[in-house]
Order: sequence, then C-alpha cells, then structure tokens
Amino acid sequence: MLQKLNERIQGVVAWLVIILIAVTFTLFGIDYYMQSHQDSNAQVEVNGQAITKQAFEVSYRRTRQLRDPAQMTATSENQLKKQVMDEMILNRVSVQAARTYGFEVNIAQADAAILSIPQFQEDGHFSSDRYQQALTGAFFTPESFQTEVRQGMLLNQQRFAFMGTAFALPTEIERFVKLYMQTRDYSYLSIPSALFIKQVVVNDDEINNYYQQHQKEFVSPEKISIDYIHLSMKDIKEKIKLSDEQIQTYYNDNQSNYFTPAQWQVAHILFALPADASAEEQERVHENADNAFKMLQKDPALFDEKMATLSDDKISNINKGVLPWIVAGQTEFDKALVKLDNPGQISEPVKSSHGYEIFKLISYKPATVKPLAEVKGDIEDQVIVEQAQAEYARALEQLSDLSYQTPDSLTPVAEALKLDVKQSAPFSREGDDNPLTKNKQVINAAFSHDVLELGNNSEPVQVDNDGVVVLRINKRIPSAQKSLAEVKTGITDKIAKKKAEDQAQQLGEQLLNAKQDSTQLQKLITANQLQWHDVTQAARDDSESAPESINELAFNLAKAGAKTGHSLNNGDYVLVELKKINDGQLATLDNEQRASITQQIEASSGLMDYDLYINDLVSKAKIVNH
Repeated sequence: MLQKLNERIQGVVAWLVIILIAVTFTLFGIDYYMQSHQDSNAQVEVNGQAITKQAFEVSYRRTRQLRDPAQMTATSENQLKKQVMDEMILNRVSVQAARTYGFEVNIAQADAAILSIPQFQEDGHFSSDRYQQALTGAFFTPESFQTEVRQGMLLNQQRFAFMGTAFALPTEIERFVKLYMQTRDYSYLSIPSALFIKQVVVNDDEINNYYQQHQKEFVSPEKISIDYIHLSMKDIKEKIKLSDEQIQTYYNDNQSNYFTPAQWQVAHILFALPADASAEEQERVHENADNAFKMLQKDPALFDEKMATLSDDKISNINKGVLPWIVAGQTEFDKALVKLDNPGQISEPVKSSHGYEIFKLISYKPATVKPLAEVKGDIEDQVIVEQAQAEYARALEQLSDLSYQTPDSLTPVAEALKLDVKQSAPFSREGDDNPLTKNKQVINAAFSHDVLELGNNSEPVQVDNDGVVVLRINKRIPSAQKSLAEVKTGITDKIAKKKAEDQAQQLGEQLLNAKQDSTQLQKLITANQLQWHDVTQAARDDSESAPESINELAFNLAKAGAKTGHSLNNGDYVLVELKKINDGQLATLDNEQRASITQQIEASSGLMDYDLYINDLVSKAKIVNH
C-alpha cells in the first residue's frame, strides 16, 4: 500500500509540472505568436504593453472552437470573452514580473527542451519532419516556436522559484502522514431492499390515496405540433450545377488565388545575439559572421564544417543546418533569399531577430501559377459556396419579410421560396427525441407568447450551422390529468419499492439499536440471509474492499466501537461498525517516500504562494482598456 501511495504522490507532482508547462506553452503560443505578427492597435494595455485586438480575437476564436455551439448563449459568449482577456492579462503580468526579477532562458536551454519533447521524436530520436509538421499545424515557424518555449520556461522558472523556496515543518509532515495514510478496520452488513419486494402487498386503497395525494405528478404536460419551413444552405448547394465555362471564367479572373510563391530550402549558420546584447557584443558577433562569410567565399565547401563548429542553432545542426522550406512573404529573410536561385549559393550575413545568419541554398522552387486542371475541383467548391451563400442570404431575407408580412400563414413563404411546409409530431416544453423539436431555440420559439398565444409565425430560428426554420402552431394539446388506470402500474411499483426500502431500514435500525443478546441478533441476521463483511486496513480512497459509499461511512465514524446505519442511493440499508483506527506512521516510510510527501506538501504551499503573488500583481497592474 505504501508503494502504491508513493507512486501516486510522485505521479501527482510529475503531472503538476507537465500541466504547468503545457498550459504555459498553450497560452503563450496564442498570445505571443499573435503579438509578433499583428498590428499594434491595442485592445488593452497592461503596464504600458499592448494586447492587440487581433491577438485577442484569435485567442477568443481558438478557445470558442472548443465549446459546443449549441450551448453558447449571448451571456456565455460575453463570459468567455472576459475569461480569455483575463487569462491574457494574467500571463502578460506574469511575464513582466519574471523579467523584472531577472529570470531568463537562453537559446541553448530552449533548444535542449525542444529536443526532448516526445511529440517531436521518432524511434527515440528528434525528428525534423515531425517537428516541422507539428509547427506548421500550429502556425509556428521554428524561430517563433523557439521563442514560445523560452517564454514558457521563463514562467516555469518563476513558478518553481516559489515551489523551491517553500518548506514543510516536521510536524506538518507527521500530521499529513497520520491522517492521509490512516487506514481503518471495520465490518459492514448490507440489507438489500430487494429481499422484501416479494413480501410487499399494495392494495387499491393505497394506490388510490397515493393518486389523490400526488395529483400533480400525473398531469400530462401541454403539447403542441408545429408547421415549419426549413431553409437549408445544404439543400441550396445541392441544387447548384456549374458549367466548364463558368469555372474557366472564374479561374481567369482569380489567377492570383492560385499563385504559389517562391520557396527556398536552405542550410544556415546562426551567430546568436542575446536580446540585451551591448553594442560591443553586437559588433563582435557581426565581425565573426563576416569573417566566416569571407572564408566561405574562398571555399564554399567549408560550409558544413563551419556550420558544425560555429552555428548556435543546435537543433538544425542535427540535420546539417538545413531548415524547413521557407516561403516567400512569410519570414524576415526575403531580401536575402531573393538573390539565391542556384543551389550552392551562399548569402552575406543577414541580421535577424536571433542574431546574424548565413544561408546556403539547397533547393529552389520558383513562383508558379497552378494549372486549371489542378484547381478545378477547388474552384467548383468555392463558386458553389459563394453562390449558395448569396442565394441563402437572399432567401433568408425573403423568408423573414414574408413570414412577418403574412403572420397568420406559412403558405405565401413556401410558395415564394418553393419550399415545403412540414409538420412535427406533438412535443412538450421539454422537447422530444426529434433533432428539431429537442432544439432549445425551437422549443422557446414555439412556446413563446407571440407564437403560442397570438398565433403568429415565429422569427427565423437558427437550428444548425447552415439552416433556419420559421414555425407556427398547428395544433395545441392542453395539459390534462392522467386517469388512475393510466398510472396505476407505476404507482404500484413506486409504493412497493418504498415499502421494501422502509422494511430494509426498519430491520437495519432494529439490528443497530437491538438490546438482545448476540445469539438472538445472529438468528435475525440468519433468518434474513444477511452477512457481516470484515474489512481490514482500508485506505480513504479504497474502492476494492467495499463500495465507496460504505468506506466513506466508516471514515466518518469518530472512534473504534462506533456504529452507524444509512440508506444508500439504491434503496438498500447498510450497517457499519468501526473496529480499529490505524494512524499512518512516519517511521514506516523510507527516505524516498518521505521525500515524495514532503515535495507534495511544499509544492502545494509554493503554488498557493505563487497564485497569491500573481493575483496581487494583477490587482496592482495598470490596465487600460481601449
């Protein structure tokens, strides 16, 4: 049991570290990426640093995609926007604080972390292909992702500083072990209500009395059926057919859409510059890069050797300095790369955000326009979507106008749009199993005052991502009292179940409070085919020795010898008698287990201190909304 606890505690701490890193990378992957690629129109300023409107919008959209659209309301949309902005502000303040107090992560440390990420490895080794595939899918370049890793590690330095300075007193550790590792010996006896169900007799008077006393339980709810018209983008798209001439015309008019920009695959030598490099240091690094370039001009064959010995990019060095394909217009290197079109060419040193870089061209793909045959399917899909959207917008406007102008009928709308008027089965305010009439928006519209009481057409109701309905009441079925005959079987079963549960409880309380000698009690137990079950050394989270609800009852008893009885959720009754409390003993733990428990307590305390620290910084931060 101690070994199991030790493994669990280690797992908690290990996963805590992983989660902290993952959350940091995720939040800053969104925030920092957008900061580096968007304009500086601020939505919020945090201590003078801007969070742009574009950064916020992208963060919000990405978070929004994780939510169920059907569950989103105007209120929840606003709450989610506030949550995203609060998280961005919190992280911006955290980064500012980390830098203020001297935390930093250099390129080599970030590279080492990237190399060890399991998602980028194949057969136990770093895979450039998997690395590039993952980055492309997340809208990162190698340089921007390296920056994100550095930021994530920076924040974790700050967190771990708090965790590392927290401490646990010996008395805290001893008290934790005593309570957390406590086990209990107890006995329990279950009295199934099913034992009595066959003995139960329910007479007509009881059924009738229950029916009379619970009239509200047996009222069929008001139901309605609706007439409706369904306007669907999908249906419109299926009716659109394009000719070859239309596709050719679209291709001719939009050739810029099928332009493939030039691409370069290069190897590079990076002479890294720290972000806070002095003028002297910048000059020294620039001079090193110029010297290397002069040697390469004389002997280009030295490139691989110089890359291996001089380059500060340890990740690309694994692949002889080769970078993923660079697309024109997507990096800061266009001016240098545009001069390279023959494999083997070497560029002069180029100043970048990471330092000075020398590029050697490996392969070059000139800009091209995709032929019609290659993009014909995409054009057809695009044109159909555009036409369908235009037709849908026109039809939706017409649907709204006509259903409002003729509020007492759907016929004019159906005739104008050439759509069928359909009819639903009756449904209540709770809806039913039909996808349409279990839609909350449809139910709310159908039972609205304007539709239900005044008999008008509804406004268009969004039912999915590409469809709306307009509806009106077809038939109204008022609520009615169900007859006794309709509900008699259900009432009988309910009364019988309650009687059986009561008898199980009565027997349990009789055993719990009995004054008889043990022989008489045992006869009562035997007569009802019951049995005590002994449990020893049960831990708090033990679910194998006994059901969790029973184990919880045992741990609620204050001292050995105490008894309790309780009805379970399934109607059974259980007796529990506590035999012995076994306190956790610190002396029984080895050094590794003690260290794990100490680490858990200190980590929890450190994280609590860190949260208080960051929350205090946020409360004092100068936050300006634009």
